[in-house]
Amino acid sequence: MKARSTRPPSARQLRRRRKAEARRVAIAPTVADLRGRRFSPEERQEALKLIVGGTLTRVKIATTVGTTTESLRRWYKEAKASGTLPAVGTPARVALAAPTPTVEPAPTGTATPAARSAPHDPGQGLAEHEVQTILDYKHRHPSMGPAQIRAQLKRFLGWRLSVKAIARVLKQHGFQLVHRGGRPVGDEQPLRFEAPVRNTLWQLDFTELRVGTERRYLLVIEDDFSRFVVGHCLAEGPTSEVAIATMREAIRRHGKPERVYTDRGAAFTAWRDVGAFERFLEEQLIDHSLRRAHHPQGGGKIEAVIATVQRELWEVVHFDAVADAECALVRFVEEYNHRRAHLGIGGLTPADRFFGRWPEVAADLDAVSRRRQGALAVAEQHRLTHELLPAQDRALVLQLVLVEDHAELHFLGRRIVLGPVTS
Repeated sequence: MKARSTRPPSARQLRRRRKAEARRVAIAPTVADLRGRRFSPEERQEALKLIVGGTLTRVKIATTVGTTTESLRRWYKEAKASGTLPAVGTPARVALAAPTPTVEPAPTGTATPAARSAPHDPGQGLAEHEVQTILDYKHRHPSMGPAQIRAQLKRFLGWRLSVKAIARVLKQHGFQLVHRGGRPVGDEQPLRFEAPVRNTLWQLDFTELRVGTERRYLLVIEDDFSRFVVGHCLAEGPTSEVAIATMREAIRRHGKPERVYTDRGAAFTAWRDVGAFERFLEEQLIDHSLRRAHHPQGGGKIEAVIATVQRELWEVVHFDAVADAECALVRFVEEYNHRRAHLGIGGLTPADRFFGRWPEVAADLDAVSRRRQGALAVAEQHRLTHELLPAQDRALVLQLVLVEDHAELHFLGRRIVLGPVTS
């Protein structure tokens, strides 16, 4: 025979015992007086209505009806299995038999519970100008959700509005919110990466667009660290010449990157020989990284930019002429870089990060949006928009590169082979 344990009960077991004893004491008089009572189906249905209503606890319902909590549990289980459970909100006709608790008079100078409850604040909610600003952002950017609109309001106006409040405004004015589910969980976890500084890594990609009856291909070059679009081109075809010309212009304006990241398209690489784009990168001493074959997940950042262009420009405006499309594209990229908060970089604009002003902008936003006294004191002179600073081109003077098992020294555009590397 197994010996009984003499270990003292834990604190959790003691709490459970105290709760069970309290429930037993609470319903003991009713159970003793009504032992053996039989309830009609109508009485059971009224008790179930109280349970479904959710306004009373089961101990209170058992005391009111004159039964036990175990009977209530059994009735609920049977009604749910048979499909006879009353609907939510069905009024119950059972009158509460519990006596009204006597309220002791409060001492002089002490507020009663009713007096302590805060009155309704008529200043709650959003003002008319806040609602109108939310709707203006939604009309200008139809694909923006509440979280994106909140980021725009904080970055450019210093407002700290909740996502729920913005969503409520959009619903009240007839906008249908689209819920995007989470990422599918599989055996392979997504690999997240971000370049440490600007011009460390550029991503390139082509996409096909329609301009009237013609077919055009949009090339986008994005800085990985800042999400800043350093170059773009609307061309007749996805060729190496277009990629090289766009890269030259981007380098002239924003400096030379250390590495570019592309897919395995014919414009960026060749199957049997070194392509023109790869020779250009070799001449410029720019490393080239390729995505895995049939694995588009590696280009999430550049794909997101292209999807934004398609949603907010090509699906909103119909272009009949290529010249009109090119002008609209220039304006869109300008706004994307300088006047659009990006959720992927903490609600800053790509220009904030690319031009190195993001620590100051983030500090100013926190100060103004939290209504700190120092920020309010200079509210007249304070601006949340910053003037563009000229890009400081960084010259790559000396670089040590490992190519397969050989070490190379890149110095002022010249390549010096040092020799094989041995362990």
